Amino acid sequence: MNGRPPAAQAVVDEYFAALVTAAARSGAPIGPDEVAELRAHVAERLASTAGTAQDAERVLAELGDPARLASEFAATREDDGEGPAGGGSLVGRVLGMPYDLRNPSSDRYATRMWDPSNPHVLVPKALGVGWTVNFGALAVALHLVRPDDEDAPFASAPPGVVTGTLAAPIAVVVVLGALVATRWRTLPATVPTHWDAAGHANGYSSRGAALVLVGLIAVVPLLFAVGVHLRRRSAVNRVVASALSLGLGTVALAIAVQTLVSAGGGTRPWITWLGIVGFVVLPLALLVGVSRLGRAAEQRRDLSSSKGQSW
Repeated sequence: MNGRPPAAQAVVDEYFAALVTAAARSGAPIGPDEVAELRAHVAERLASTAGTAQDAERVLAELGDPARLASEFAATREDDGEGPAGGGSLVGRVLGMPYDLRNPSSDRYATRMWDPSNPHVLVPKALGVGWTVNFGALAVALHLVRPDDEDAPFASAPPGVVTGTLAAPIAVVVVLGALVATRWRTLPATVPTHWDAAGHANGYSSRGAALVLVGLIAVVPLLFAVGVHLRRRSAVNRVVASALSLGLGTVALAIAVQTLVSAGGGTRPWITWLGIVGFVVLPLALLVGVSRLGRAAEQRRDLSSSKGQSW
């Protein structure tokens, strides 16, 4: 029992069982030595407390959600060049560029897109070749949040807010759908689908292919986000999935509007740039907003706890 009360020991055991299971599912199982080291860290932290179940939960919250911690272990191994067990050829670097071709997971997207403790703004993509934006590092660089603002990202945010984040990408897709339904049939058989920085079209495709492209960019991420919410994954997984869908939905909407304008003979470079800026700013605003709400909830909880102890 390691000298801990049974209730605290049960909480610790449950956490590590979930961690080992999540690590095995990610394809990068955590070894016994690593588990023992983590357990020793938890025991050391608990030694300075009363050792209640609440103390155990508080200490374990510092490590974060088990699934997220397992993903961080896996990411660390990839950075060290070890690669995931049984999938080495799916993760690595080619010509200095990182790639990850494993099946996408909400845990991996969450750890890549929101990690305020990682100072790198550009991190390897969760799926595909190249880099993606670590909005957590970007928020820290802009002094919007601090690396240690939350014990566990978004874990203390109101559940209604976490679920409500899905409304943002849905609204964008609804607007896109209305635009396509009312205007797409009026387009010629061949339409612009790529533009230079000045807004001049330099790439074309059929009207149907352009519609498929816009639909894939907007709808697939939204379906992914809906699935993450329906499976009741961790708060950080759900908020990041909403943010990702919001960013890509904004890009799809900008492409659709630019196509309609260019097909009509117009040149509006600001539409393209608005889509690019929106791809970063809107998800960042959503993530920072939820993070701040979570931080405020943690502060209220800590203040309430401190008042209770003073009595």
